[in-house]
Amino acid sequence: MRRILVSEFVTLDGVIEAPGHEEHRDGRNAWALSLTSEDMLAHAAQQLLEVDALLLGRVTYQHWAAFWPLATDVFLGERINALPKYVVSNTLTDLSWNNSTLISGDVPAEIAKLKESPGGDILVSGSADLFDLLLKHDLIDELRYMLYPVVLGSGKHLFRDQLDTAHFRLVGTRAFDSGVVLLRYQPSSDAPSSEHSEAYVWSDQQIKSLQAAENADRILASVLFTDIVDSTGRAAALGDRSWRQLLDRHDRISHAEVDRFRGRLIKSTGDGILATFDTPTRAIQCAVEIVDGLAESEIRIRAGIHTGEIQLLGPDVGGIGVHIASRVMGEARAGQVVVTRTVRDLATGTDLMFASLGSVNLRGVPGEWELFRVSIGGRR
Repeated sequence: MRRILVSEFVTLDGVIEAPGHEEHRDGRNAWALSLTSEDMLAHAAQQLLEVDALLLGRVTYQHWAAFWPLATDVFLGERINALPKYVVSNTLTDLSWNNSTLISGDVPAEIAKLKESPGGDILVSGSADLFDLLLKHDLIDELRYMLYPVVLGSGKHLFRDQLDTAHFRLVGTRAFDSGVVLLRYQPSSDAPSSEHSEAYVWSDQQIKSLQAAENADRILASVLFTDIVDSTGRAAALGDRSWRQLLDRHDRISHAEVDRFRGRLIKSTGDGILATFDTPTRAIQCAVEIVDGLAESEIRIRAGIHTGEIQLLGPDVGGIGVHIASRVMGEARAGQVVVTRTVRDLATGTDLMFASLGSVNLRGVPGEWELFRVSIGGRR
């Protein structure tokens, strides 16, 4: 069976966005170029010689297709242009780069078939959304982290889809002259264990003390997640510069509405926000204003809200309440604000209207959850 090898350039804070000349939304691109050394180029060349094909997401494919066909005077360009290239996309139509094949539809099943086909190993590079998909469906055979001694502070990260726990074992390391370190991992079916683990078993008193400390940092809050629908497709259609301008407008409007309804902005998620509110009504009002306000800029937003207990983790929040709100957002469609029954039962206001969407299973959350699409005075 063919193996899928995933090679990723990653900063110390986990960012993979724009290591080369692609545009970073905060202008922090090309962070990998200044740390390229001769032994790294030799490693890249050897890696390309060891594989028979490339597997790329649409965005990475389009960036590469704009650059590598013109870089025929170096070995890397010659090899990349010659290799078969499989591109995963449900929207791409231009496959003018030679040796390119489209994978669409049931992508995990198609990639599984590709692994069963004759040939050698397949290399994935960049392609963050594709990486999450491959990991979710256990299609990665080796993960090669190129860890750069750089901290960016913002940008797209790997592991963005709140994946289930996955274990890997270290199979190799290499330090390059530039200070970049290669870490090679392969999936492991067993959780790690240590002969010293029993020495750190907590006593009942220690556990009670920890629980008391954690409970002191738990509060009841209404949690709001928002997300730009089809952000990857919009980014490709608009181009990097226009997409960054659109994101800036998204951030301005979203942050202003959170402030207006006395919420606490926890963080931006790249193409959405996470915020908390002291009442579900304010969370709903904020979500509707964000969805409507950004619709005027042709930015399609979906939002999910849940009211429950959350844990304060410094500037961040966590706990099952946050997890549920994230999963609820995943059930929403473009232009919808979707809430749990808890939110519906607690929200006040005669102009609030709720339409049941039925009961669903939320991944990683026990039981069935009845969800509602909410509107205010006929809006949404």
